[in-house]
Amino acid sequence: MTCHSVMKAIFSLACLMALASAKAETQWGMNDVTIIYPLPYYPQETSQLVSPQFSGAGGALLPEKYFQKLPSINQGEAKHITYQNLRVVAARIDPCFLFKGECLHQVRLVWQPLGKSSYGSSTRFGLLEAKDAAVHSLYTLDAAAFNALLEDYSALRENEGVDLSDEPLQVHPVLSEQGLGGSFAQGLRELLTKHIGERNLWRVTAMSTFVGGDQWTFQGFNIREDGTQEIVIPRTHGARQQRFFTSSLTQSDFSNGQLTPVPLGTDNLQALLRNSRALPSKSSPLLRELAASVARIENPNIHTPETMDCVSCHTAQTAGSILFSRVSSLQRDPGHVEASFSSSSPLLNLSTRQGSTQILRALGYFERHLILSRRVINETAKVVDRLNSSVTDEKNPGTAGAKSRKEVVANAFSISPQ
Repeated sequence: MTCHSVMKAIFSLACLMALASAKAETQWGMNDVTIIYPLPYYPQETSQLVSPQFSGAGGALLPEKYFQKLPSINQGEAKHITYQNLRVVAARIDPCFLFKGECLHQVRLVWQPLGKSSYGSSTRFGLLEAKDAAVHSLYTLDAAAFNALLEDYSALRENEGVDLSDEPLQVHPVLSEQGLGGSFAQGLRELLTKHIGERNLWRVTAMSTFVGGDQWTFQGFNIREDGTQEIVIPRTHGARQQRFFTSSLTQSDFSNGQLTPVPLGTDNLQALLRNSRALPSKSSPLLRELAASVARIENPNIHTPETMDCVSCHTAQTAGSILFSRVSSLQRDPGHVEASFSSSSPLLNLSTRQGSTQILRALGYFERHLILSRRVINETAKVVDRLNSSVTDEKNPGTAGAKSRKEVVANAFSISPQ
């Protein structure tokens, strides 16, 4: 071999090593962990989204026998029609879903019924929209299966060659650019159906809505070998269902709010949810405590699904928006700042209609509007920090490399352009 050939070989090897190193060092980003699908415009395009009947590991992704155990989630529509209209609008990868003190390796799918716009909707007549109802299906994998899923997903990400590590959570940029027929969407569909399905389906939860759009019900069940077991909603003295009603006369304030059952304990938003217009217009001990409670509810290092009831979690986004638009200084209150989640990931909320009292959605779509809650953004950032960190501080996981707390809080509670 000539000297020139040797040098060429060394150079080629160095390039390959550099490429491999670059791939190995690719950081996880918010949109790698929570994947939001773009919403199609026309009904015939829904076939490009993941449907509940898709065959996955051990059976359908969301078997109809389990869906039928839920109440009617889209009032005025037959349950079998709602089931046929369900499509995955978002997915979440989570290496540590806390359950009874243990980390569960999970994948979560967010389903919403899709259909043509209806009377009173802001969507142009005839276009596709998401109905204000949802089902979440959670799949638990053992360590080996979860690592295999991560390896396949890492390969899919690397094939696209897009670094999303610095992007705030949004509709997945690659899915948005390529469309639902693109290589990433197809690869993601294959990955999901390969690794999850009836065999590892662990939990199903639902948010039901009623005609009038002013009442919501939350409930769910875990799947066991001997059948299903209804989930006990935390802080409710054993209730299996929680309901919330608020007047639809205004969308900027909670009015005549009725929460059943009312949650017990601290971090209780009942005073605000009952009638936010009756709250003081200036900073007060009550408002400061409510602001701190909002931050604690939205902080996944403080509260988990085992410690917080459904309605409080789903209303915290709007409750915070009402508080901070009324008294902006509450964002700088020491109690609120101290309780707020912080992360090195971008926590900016890019979704619209963040302060509407008629939207209790945390992740997904309201009509055609993308909806994200701060809780979802914070949970996503915590997963990102966990995946990007080789050592986790068990006392306060998810804060490695965090920016100053004041800077993070200011970004998290800023309102994006509508």
